[in-house]
Amino acid sequence: MKHPTPNAAPDAAPAPDAKSAARRPIPPQFGMDQALWAAWLYYEDGLKQDHIAEQMGISRASVFNLLQKARDEGIVTIAIDPTRIARADLALRLSAATGLSECFVLPAGNSTASLHEQIGHLGARVLENRLGETEVIGVAWGRTVMRLSQLLTPMQRPNVTVAQITGSSAATFDFSPVLCTSNIAERLNARCVNLHAPGVVSTPAVKDILMAEPSIHQHFDLLRQCTMTVFGVTHLIGPTLLVQGGFMSQAEMQVYIDKGAIGFASGHFFDIAGNPVRSEFDDRHITMSHDELLNVPRRICVGGGLPKVGAICGMLRNRLANVLVTDEATAHAVLAEYAKG
Repeated sequence: MKHPTPNAAPDAAPAPDAKSAARRPIPPQFGMDQALWAAWLYYEDGLKQDHIAEQMGISRASVFNLLQKARDEGIVTIAIDPTRIARADLALRLSAATGLSECFVLPAGNSTASLHEQIGHLGARVLENRLGETEVIGVAWGRTVMRLSQLLTPMQRPNVTVAQITGSSAATFDFSPVLCTSNIAERLNARCVNLHAPGVVSTPAVKDILMAEPSIHQHFDLLRQCTMTVFGVTHLIGPTLLVQGGFMSQAEMQVYIDKGAIGFASGHFFDIAGNPVRSEFDDRHITMSHDELLNVPRRICVGGGLPKVGAICGMLRNRLANVLVTDEATAHAVLAEYAKG
């Protein structure tokens, strides 16, 4: 969706309506910020002002004034300022319950886009907002990370390095580690460093040989300098991209499930309590270690959907992420799961 430029008015000011519907309460995810609600409906959900007026229970003239207020206060430039979303009640409660440093919750809306595309869109805005002039960004793979990479606003960040954190796979889908890393680097006009090694090798001995190669060793030295990682989260029950994408076989996946694993993120498996789950597969998997990942200051997970609730809970308890970008329904479900103790 194309958004108005910062200097463009949303529409010509309409004449005041003779009547308007009863004003509706502001959804809690907008933190009692009516201007933010109106801006989200207009710029992100793409609703017309008369539809927004009907949904909010105010006049079309009031909608225009709220959109103007959103621009004046800096809520809207090219997109809604994600820090406003982070201050919303639901995001704050989720952060408090899980120990997240930051949480960004996608408000429920009328968008026809897929959920991973919507979360990727919000994730792109979060990444842009958190991006400094000098960063080393470690990138994993997945559909949501791929959409994030495609929806970033082009910018000039020549002193930023974008590096692949896991080896490549024979995936047939268009969201491989190489593509996700390359896309982000291209959008940022940043340095791209791909990991020239397979994601999974045949034996632990082969992994040891590859990890000792100077070029691979240097790559992991670079990854240990990461200031930020970006990754998705995958559930293991039912169809999963780990098998469909050619990363591992169903038999290899079943070993983890039998051991109690519920999810996978940033190269690692874990159970609902956040405990790491390992198998011989890990000894053949070329990726950042768990300890190395936890040393990264900002660890951004983009993912949502009710089938992933258990995986997200386990991932958060495992501390793989300290920044979460998710959707409203998932956020509520994760809170409910944490409330069980």
